[in-house]
Amino acid sequence: MVMSLTVPNVSPLDPGVWKAKLSPEDLRFLGSNTTRLGPVSVLLLLDVAAFDNATKTLSFSPTNARVLNLGTSDSAIILESCQAPGSPNQTTAIVPQVPQYIAGDAEFLSALPSSLRDLGTQLLTKVRASYPGALKFYPKSGKYVETPDNFWVVRIQSRDESLRITIRGRPEDFGSSGSIQLKPDMTGYSAFKLSTPTQIGDFMKLMAQIPQ
Repeated sequence: MVMSLTVPNVSPLDPGVWKAKLSPEDLRFLGSNTTRLGPVSVLLLLDVAAFDNATKTLSFSPTNARVLNLGTSDSAIILESCQAPGSPNQTTAIVPQVPQYIAGDAEFLSALPSSLRDLGTQLLTKVRASYPGALKFYPKSGKYVETPDNFWVVRIQSRDESLRITIRGRPEDFGSSGSIQLKPDMTGYSAFKLSTPTQIGDFMKLMAQIPQ
């Protein structure tokens, strides 16, 4: 007999990525974990999950669930590491990056408003493909700062539907920035806004030029 768990009130963030309310006590039922950082828990599913869009429920086998991070609140991000064969609604693009969505990364994804969800998810996926690490959220400033090396920072700007990025290096330290307009920021840093996924390619070119 195969046991299945069903989580209610689940919100899809991206194909294979959901936001849910799961208390730390509920997640401890699924076994031990190696990370306890921040308020957001992260649950990785090693098998295909069944999401019912009508009832907003997500069902999966507990034997194939792994707690990547045990947060202090009931906010959780659930990640699916594989897709059903032939499923048109799933994508494997995020799969290689799953282990990187811990703590602050998951908190950033869960904080994205619907208008910035695609942009923010694509941005972080691209960054993690080349730069392992994790974001750390600072509530006072509203900034998500890269750790352990703070060479880039992102802040969600819901009002004008953009992401404000700060990167190490002055504007004159970089070559062509394409669609991105660099402006001087705090000492030794530059800032700019991203408003469309088409700018992510230019952003990654700037990342490759960041002074060490």
